[in-house]
Amino acid sequence: MMGQRSRRALAIGFVAVAGTAGVALAQAPATPSGNFGGGAIALPVDEDSVAKDMLLSIRTLASGRMGVDGHLYTSCGHATIKGKTSLAADGSFTLRGHATRRPVVGVSERTSFTVTGRLTADGGGGKASATVRARAGKRSPRTCKSRAVAWTVRRAGSGVAAAPAPAEATLFGLTAQDGANAKHPIVLHATKGGRAIDRFVLAFRAPCDRPRIIVTDDVNYSPEFDVAADGSFRSVERFRLSFPDVTQHTTIVVRGQFDQAGAVAGRLAVTQRYTNRRNGRRVGVCKTGTQSWSARP
Repeated sequence: MMGQRSRRALAIGFVAVAGTAGVALAQAPATPSGNFGGGAIALPVDEDSVAKDMLLSIRTLASGRMGVDGHLYTSCGHATIKGKTSLAADGSFTLRGHATRRPVVGVSERTSFTVTGRLTADGGGGKASATVRARAGKRSPRTCKSRAVAWTVRRAGSGVAAAPAPAEATLFGLTAQDGANAKHPIVLHATKGGRAIDRFVLAFRAPCDRPRIIVTDDVNYSPEFDVAADGSFRSVERFRLSFPDVTQHTTIVVRGQFDQAGAVAGRLAVTQRYTNRRNGRRVGVCKTGTQSWSARP
């Protein structure tokens, strides 16, 4: 788990639902409509495979347009993907653009990205790549390129009766929280005969109560946690990250329940508390509030 924490600290410090798979496709809209979410997830977990991690969300708009938000892993931190593009009649699209992010005071990231794919009424897939140019203070800038990552998204849906988790499955979905152009995405992996979730990757926005801390958009990699025999779970994750002037104390609470279609839905909340490293005084608090979420295979 130290590897996961190191990657997350690098991303901040250098640069900082449930769907119903059983519903017949004929019942879904004939053309892509609504919100889609997911991305890609590295399995098994190790320092090399994490370069395949990605989060992506899509929202269809009027006049054949679509909004896209996402995060793609690089060694400089998370490449930020955001923009709008046209959706062709066959559901295909290409989004190229640039995004600037300032995660903390004195740090900036500029991302150049390309996302290509095809969206259907029920989901979609494609590939994405990005290059991040990161600068911290007066240090020389760093440039890092991601791998070309294959992504998957699923359309949001409604849940059915509670049931045990699938023996093994990757699920793609969304939280209720809005990003710049779409909902925030989520990806997770159920394993061990449905008795554990070993990957849970979440994008979130945590508005802060004071202007000193400007980290509002972030990604978290949760450690493995147990799933009960009835498909329910609750995870409370706490960790601390230290930066030159502040310490970040993060608490992430995730609750969920699987259903008979192999999908999952629940609620989550992220709280980040910042204190001065020298005197321990409160600097600021950033919170998502309680958000509903859901995902499906």
